[in-house]
Amino acid sequence: MSNKPEDLDASILQSGKRRSAYLADLQAPNQPLAPEVKDLMDHREKTMLTQTFFLQAAMAREQAQEQAAAPIPPPQQAQVPPTPAPPTPPKGAATTTSTKKYKHRRRVPPLQQMEAVECGAACLAMILSYYKRKTTVAEMREFCGVGRDGLNALALVKSARAYGLKVRAISLQENNFSNVKLPAIVHWEFNHFLIVERWSPESVQLVDPASGRRSVTGEEFDRSFTGIVIKLEPGPDFSTETSQLNRINLRSYVARYLGLAPGAMGQILLASLLLQAFGLVVPIFTEIVVDQILPLRLRDGLTLVSIGLLLIIISQTVTTLLRATVLSYLQARLDMEMMLNFFDHLLKLPLRFFQQRSSGDIISRLSSNLVIRDAIGNQLISTALDGVFVLVYFIILLAASPFIALIVIAIGTLQGVLLLWTARPVRELARRELIASGKAQGYFSEVLKGIVSLKAAGAEQRARNTWSNFFFEQMNVATRRNYISSLISTGMGSLSSLAPFLLLWVGTIQVLNNQLSVGTMLALNALAIAFLTPLSSLISSAQTLQYVQAHLERISDVMDATPEQDATTVKLPPRLLGSVRLENVSFQYDPNSPPILKNIYVNIAAGQKIALVGKSGSGKTTLGKLMLGLYLPTSGEIFYDNIPLSVMNYQAVRAQFGVVMQEANIFSGSVRQNIAFNDPTMGMERVIKAAQIASLHDDVMLMPMEYETFVSEGGSAMSGGQRQRIALARAIATAPAILMLDEATSSLDVVTEATVERNLRKFACTQIIIAHRLSTIRNANQILVLDQGKIIERGSHRELLKLGGFYSKLIQSQLESGEIKSD
Repeated sequence: MSNKPEDLDASILQSGKRRSAYLADLQAPNQPLAPEVKDLMDHREKTMLTQTFFLQAAMAREQAQEQAAAPIPPPQQAQVPPTPAPPTPPKGAATTTSTKKYKHRRRVPPLQQMEAVECGAACLAMILSYYKRKTTVAEMREFCGVGRDGLNALALVKSARAYGLKVRAISLQENNFSNVKLPAIVHWEFNHFLIVERWSPESVQLVDPASGRRSVTGEEFDRSFTGIVIKLEPGPDFSTETSQLNRINLRSYVARYLGLAPGAMGQILLASLLLQAFGLVVPIFTEIVVDQILPLRLRDGLTLVSIGLLLIIISQTVTTLLRATVLSYLQARLDMEMMLNFFDHLLKLPLRFFQQRSSGDIISRLSSNLVIRDAIGNQLISTALDGVFVLVYFIILLAASPFIALIVIAIGTLQGVLLLWTARPVRELARRELIASGKAQGYFSEVLKGIVSLKAAGAEQRARNTWSNFFFEQMNVATRRNYISSLISTGMGSLSSLAPFLLLWVGTIQVLNNQLSVGTMLALNALAIAFLTPLSSLISSAQTLQYVQAHLERISDVMDATPEQDATTVKLPPRLLGSVRLENVSFQYDPNSPPILKNIYVNIAAGQKIALVGKSGSGKTTLGKLMLGLYLPTSGEIFYDNIPLSVMNYQAVRAQFGVVMQEANIFSGSVRQNIAFNDPTMGMERVIKAAQIASLHDDVMLMPMEYETFVSEGGSAMSGGQRQRIALARAIATAPAILMLDEATSSLDVVTEATVERNLRKFACTQIIIAHRLSTIRNANQILVLDQGKIIERGSHRELLKLGGFYSKLIQSQLESGEIKSD
């Protein structure tokens, strides 16, 4: 079958046939599908075919634009319009012409996506690294503008071209890559990208950013392959020059933290050096006892040697204890610095970072710091010293007996070969295990957060099955990694067991041949064992570092992420009065997604009450978050008291806001702590005053311990109205310049809602209200009506009613449904 681009309709039909065949396989033999199952499958079929159509159509348009823009030599000299320049990649990405030839048989370096939406960026990073342009998934994520909706094929093509790659998107009507240059990116299961590295009709080798390198049969590949292939290879402007990014690697990460306690490090190194030196004394004493004391029956000499050995044992014990004490201090210092730095950097990241990741997965990355700390505190120091003493022992052995030195170096080489042979699969499995663990923890966290809904629906068994699938995936990978580790340990143990017998046999022959004395033989054997012991430890440390590297990659996903603002380049804001102005503000979640808000102009005077209304999905909440600086505009500017937000410290600005979102967040602690937001400087009077404005005080006084009553995480034992009023009291307690309420009274009864609204009228601050029940916003100074990301109407309640437009229809629909009553 030809691999040239074919008619789109035929390609879509072929994709549909493959998908239908796949769905048919799900049906048990001779058993018809239930009507509801058939309807669901028909819906999936239509959805998937629609996705394929738009994906292929977008690529076809891109190719048509290229052909239209390509310069065609005319018969006479004519000016050809230049083609639009692609996006500019980071410095060094495509600046010089490369004439280097690339071998086809090199393997694609696997890179793991950290989130589901990063598969396209991860595939592009792997292709660039394959062609010697080293990069990371984090760099591709930033450059490609990966947002909450991921990266579509067209954006992937444009990003690849910006790096100087020649890109062509084609559609294959069947699983036949015989004429496709590999590696290539393919569209998989209608929602994923991965790389085809090797292909044959019977077997296809894939590099999946979600699960690593794996092989599937031709039949399995055909079931999931959608027909879309993106071919990439270096173009004339491709460069292997790597961007100078602030990437975290194990060496720099270790150096950063070990430099915090140089005194402790020096003491640990000195103690470790003494312990290793004490180990050298034993072979020397052994030779003295066997060759001199025993033949000459020197009882006094034996006493002296015994006293010396006793002193060495005491010194070893004391040194070991001191080393353990200092090491505990170092580990505590590393824990404090690593955890605080990680947490501090995490809090500086933009909101979109958290929206693309599960809380459980982020928690698992926090715990990765402990694994790295153990490696730094134990493995790294031991590795450094082991390396030194391996060299020292080998030099002594080489000087005393080259033949024995040759034997031990041969055994050590076999151990090293065993490690190198298993290094790649161990590293890949460690990465996959951590990703699977993050998924399991993420889902577990979701279950705990939604436990009320879960139990109310009687869905415990389904939740168990889903979590067990994630957990079994983790266990399967862990079992494979442990199996390989067991093979390594078994091999190392066999070689370690072989070494003493082999050395004893060789040494005995040399003694019989009068080449060595018995004492020298025993001393050399002890030295050889002393050489192999740290060598085995060195090799085991290298294996551990493979696992540590996988943890570091997950930490670097956080630590390499760009903070939302460089706090050193901005100023602290003054005490704000509360005026807000948006000038020509537009917003989109990422460069490849459509704009959510378009050309917004808003001017709010200090102390005004502004309402945002509109249908679901119109952009109300997004606009509210923009006004609070939680989202930053894609274009345009936001001003507070006529000061641009971009020149002020975001955190200090937001500290002057009070916010109540649709879901009221209640934290573990007392009612007082929840209202004060754990601010120890907030007096009880302010807490009570805020509770009174939120119409919460009377409820709290009926609780067992009043304001010291303990509230569990999420406030599961409280009513929805109580949770909302605690969140409202928290927002009021800080005396904010701007108060934003997003459906903040939706769980309140009509009487309580009216009381809260009446109290808020007396509260002096700018108020931004997002409400579905329009009865709560009638007294607003200005009402902004949004539809499809634009402000289509603005004015007071009466002005908008007279206008008879969109707002008037919303009011009429709520009057008819009984949600509000007429005046």
